[in-house]
Amino acid sequence: MKLVIILAICLALFSAGCMEKEDSGGAKDSAAGASEPVGHADTEMIKVTITSPDAGQIIKGDEDISFEGSAKGGEGDLSYEWSSSIDGKLSTSRSFKQNPIELEKGGHIIILKAMDESGKSGQGSVQVEVM
Repeated sequence: MKLVIILAICLALFSAGCMEKEDSGGAKDSAAGASEPVGHADTEMIKVTITSPDAGQIIKGDEDISFEGSAKGGEGDLSYEWSSSIDGKLSTSRSFKQNPIELEKGGHIIILKAMDESGKSGQGSVQVEVM
């Protein structure tokens, strides 16, 4: 009988921790205390897309390769930062060219981060192999 009561109490506590409540301001509160506004326009989010190099691309040789991307959303002008998981910061331009000889050999995760004037950011990434 004690086991049944303990299980019932545990189930009640677990269920209470999984519930969300909505306050009068339109925000949802989860049990963890995080608050997320409801009804934000998609234009406030920054969506970043890397168009070159392609995911899985093998980069080799001594001819420059194009790094190109785009970002949509945010407020005002966007700033950009390209980086590599191996070589670190690569550029602060929306697009640039890089000679593969200047990159370390190996598997790189190439990241393009875009940030708007208010500090909101988004990022995209691709994995490439430098030979």
